[in-house]
Amino acid sequence: MRLELLHAAAKLFRKKGFHGTSMQDIAEAVGILKGSIYYHFNSKNEIFREVLVRGINPVIFTAEMFLKEDISPREKLRKLLHNHLMYILEHNDSLVIFFQEREKIPHGELESYLQKRSRYEETLKIILDEGVKSGEFPAVDVQLTMFAIFGMCNWVVEWYNPKGSKSAEEIAAHMVHLICDLMLKV
Repeated sequence: MRLELLHAAAKLFRKKGFHGTSMQDIAEAVGILKGSIYYHFNSKNEIFREVLVRGINPVIFTAEMFLKEDISPREKLRKLLHNHLMYILEHNDSLVIFFQEREKIPHGELESYLQKRSRYEETLKIILDEGVKSGEFPAVDVQLTMFAIFGMCNWVVEWYNPKGSKSAEEIAAHMVHLICDLMLKV
């Protein structure tokens, strides 16, 4: 039931915003009484925090696995980007919610998410730094390049249409090619 509540809340937060979504809305979405939510969560803020954190945990875990693999920085980057793009194309509620709501949410509510996001960003910076040091990538400003890459990738949620002419896989493959083969070509 806890996961069902989180999935329903994520959809509602995305559609109606954090402030526009009530506990009653969440309860109705899963077919329970509002009071039953409190068996699983203490507040809407707790639900929101968990939606954000659960959204980023899988990509952090996978990225850290790629970082440990004995493969070239370019291959690590390819794998990280492909995973990142497929995840946000198929499970993008938490990312969209973060972009929509970040200005309206008290900083304390976002602290855990922001820490995890920094950890994820650090993974990409390590891969980029390895690639620059090995000569596999051009000598770029790693911090700015990391921002550019995430900006390109994360913006996909603004225009991607699952019913459009390109599949999630095609879009991911194209973005990985643009970044790895064209942008970071030596």
